[in-house]
Amino acid sequence: MALLGGRMRWFRLLLLGLASIYPLYWTAQFLLYFVPEALLGLWLGQPVRVISVSYLQATAVTHPHPVFSAHWEAMVSASLFSLLVLALRGDRFVTGGFSIVVLGQSALLPFLNLLISRGESRGLAIFGAFVAFVLIVLGLYRILSCTGGLDFFDRLALLSLLAVLPQAGLWMAFRIAYPFFHTSFLLFLLLPVYLGSIVAALLPARLRKDSLSNVPWTEIVATSAVAFLLLVAISLSSHTGDVFNSQTLDDWIVRGAHVLAGIARGMLF
Repeated sequence: MALLGGRMRWFRLLLLGLASIYPLYWTAQFLLYFVPEALLGLWLGQPVRVISVSYLQATAVTHPHPVFSAHWEAMVSASLFSLLVLALRGDRFVTGGFSIVVLGQSALLPFLNLLISRGESRGLAIFGAFVAFVLIVLGLYRILSCTGGLDFFDRLALLSLLAVLPQAGLWMAFRIAYPFFHTSFLLFLLLPVYLGSIVAALLPARLRKDSLSNVPWTEIVATSAVAFLLLVAISLSSHTGDVFNSQTLDDWIVRGAHVLAGIARGMLF
């Protein structure tokens, strides 16, 4: 009976990773590469061009040129949103810690590209990559505070099951759907998370022994519902490449509020 319960807990953790990775990934891309430019453009009174709203990401830049470099903008945004998750105690949930991991991972990739292309100061690129990697380790460490783990190998297995395997499945699905995804790109996404899992599993901590007891089915169902609604919203989107100002953005917000209100009424009544 105990063995069956242990297997069910491992299965629940895998389900949570599979259900949450896509909405967390897309939301991280939206927060890092869409929201900052849109807010800065509106604050400066400049039009904002929506570059892409797709299943991969949402990207926007101020028109006619971006305000800041994309990699530093992503780094600052990832740090601020991670601090917000910690301040709101969102890291008490597994998905809260996982969101910090994905934010750091999304901010890390541009710096890895800079290190390869050597298009900017190597020291600044290394510094940015280091900060992003710290965010990844921090998120993984917070996950362990929720799931527990008896020893190094147990904690590494937990993190691999939640953070590495679901991402590998997602990136392989992207690789099949988008042939321009290269194997090196997939390695750049997965390798930092796996190395971060090793570091987080090595860090000393008083972790719970009641492994996976804090992964409720409600969290799995909620993340699955968010993923479904996100896919529906992206499928209905037809604004790629548009230029908008503060007035049209207000219209978007009003429309979104009406849609959310309709969904809420349907769920409640």
